[in-house]
Amino acid sequence: MSEENNNKVIEERFAELPESVQQAVTDASVEKKLRALAAKYKLHLDQWVLLENEIMLTLLGLEEPENMAANVAKEVQIKNDVAQKLVNDIALEIFKPIREHMQEALDSDAIRRKNVLVGAGATNTGSTIRKAAPSDTSAYKPGENSSQRRDVQEDPYRESIN
Repeated sequence: MSEENNNKVIEERFAELPESVQQAVTDASVEKKLRALAAKYKLHLDQWVLLENEIMLTLLGLEEPENMAANVAKEVQIKNDVAQKLVNDIALEIFKPIREHMQEALDSDAIRRKNVLVGAGATNTGSTIRKAAPSDTSAYKPGENSSQRRDVQEDPYRESIN
């Protein structure tokens, strides 16, 4: 594949990524973290560039994360045990924050969906959504077992046997 085709594939793949991963790929702090790890593991500049390329290919989804340690060992030309330690550090420094950011985005999306439900007659009780309680009557008392109620006319959880 030519370099032009490679760039096109990378650009297309980048556009398909979630926003949090796109930010991570373009974020300068990722480069700084990788440089710090390169210094920690005493990698030369050319090794650091190869490491960065391998991590970016994994972030873009063009390389499988399961193969990252083997790929790093092969491409950066370091021992397998050192590559595994390096990949573990990369997972903590690079991938974990991205995963957390993606989880926050999913959580905020779930909250938005809950708010839509609240507008449709449900109430948000923090972590769960429950249907709004029936109108305030003497028949319905929160916390009382429905089997103890005589008048179940407005009890949403029990139907009358009569």
